[in-house]
Amino acid sequence: MAGIIYELVDVLEEEKECYEGLNQLADYTKTAVVNKNIEFLKEVIETEEQFVGRLNLLGKKRESLMNDIAIVTGTRSKGITITLIIEKIGKDTEMGIKLAELRDSIKGLLGEIKEKSDFNKQLLSDSLEIVDFMVNAIRGTKGYVQVGNYSKAGEELNVERQQRIFDRTQ
Repeated sequence: MAGIIYELVDVLEEEKECYEGLNQLADYTKTAVVNKNIEFLKEVIETEEQFVGRLNLLGKKRESLMNDIAIVTGTRSKGITITLIIEKIGKDTEMGIKLAELRDSIKGLLGEIKEKSDFNKQLLSDSLEIVDFMVNAIRGTKGYVQVGNYSKAGEELNVERQQRIFDRTQ
């Protein structure tokens, strides 16, 4: 079982590195949105996609290793967790301590990424609202607009001034 645990630690370390990368990219996303740098934002998103793809592969490998550990320890595959593995091998052992550190580190990173992602989501939403407001304002300054065309073919169109009122609701 020791070999499987070492493999699991390696996979978790790689996952941690990916989460650290995603955490840094969340900062870059904020910078790109604040500076309205669409090209940079595009690059950040492409890099995020690479990290997510790598995490998917690592997640499958981790699940496979945890299933193997469940078989060796006689535990249900659905009920196996890192915490349970730590209990099985001993929380004071070298591998138990290492697994606990990785678990806590990954949990912390996921929390940070979620916070930053929520902030970036709000930032993007606010930016889109501003763009929508500006588009409506530009449309409103064009003056006369056709309100409707219910006349018969060939008859003169009645053009009226349409008043625009900006009513912003949240």
